[in-house]
Amino acid sequence: MRSKWFTAFEGEAREERVLMKTDIMRLKGGVKLALDLVMYLLFLLLMGKHLTSAAFHEWSGVGLFVCFILHNILNYKWYKALFKGKYTVLRSVQTAVNILLILAVLGCLISSLMISGVVFSSIRLPNIELSRGFHMLCTAWGFVLMSVHLGLHIRIPKTIKTLRVILYAIALTIAIYGTFVFAERKLWEELFLLAEYKWFDYDKTVLLYLLESFAVSMSFATLTLVIKRLRFSSKIGQ
Repeated sequence: MRSKWFTAFEGEAREERVLMKTDIMRLKGGVKLALDLVMYLLFLLLMGKHLTSAAFHEWSGVGLFVCFILHNILNYKWYKALFKGKYTVLRSVQTAVNILLILAVLGCLISSLMISGVVFSSIRLPNIELSRGFHMLCTAWGFVLMSVHLGLHIRIPKTIKTLRVILYAIALTIAIYGTFVFAERKLWEELFLLAEYKWFDYDKTVLLYLLESFAVSMSFATLTLVIKRLRFSSKIGQ
């Protein structure tokens, strides 16, 4: 028969294991959040290639791909669950967006190897013009899909109603401005390869271009979030 001392010790040990597991989960969550923020910032910076040096652009791309690999390693359970459980409409959309985003990022990597003039200049491949078009296509769709992915996973904190209204108003304002920037940049030309060469505004600072790219991203993310809440309001936790 177990003594009271042994039972108490076993209980304390179990409690310590639970606390340790909780701490590890929190740490992992913090690392994933920080990694996602770095990836997002790098993608925004990469959109302003014309305002930075070729070396900065290419090394930032390398950094983005490294973060992309780490992101997938940390989220390996998503791959394990791909063929498990029921596929609702929302889960199907999320899965489709994730797979398309993965393909777009891989397309960016492959095409960047073909047109690299700094980091991978030694393995530069022929047919550069075709590769540039493919790189522009993958980058544009990667940007859009990343923003949609963000909209599918972002959650407005459940705080007091007034604060929630303010947060939605801010998001909507940024999204509306982003729509105008999208039109100004004619980003649909990149999405559908409607132009061989793009015109860029070299007068804008890197910071301004970064903020404008953020606004465009928020327009897609906010639209996705609104559709998600309207269409899946009763199943938002899925």
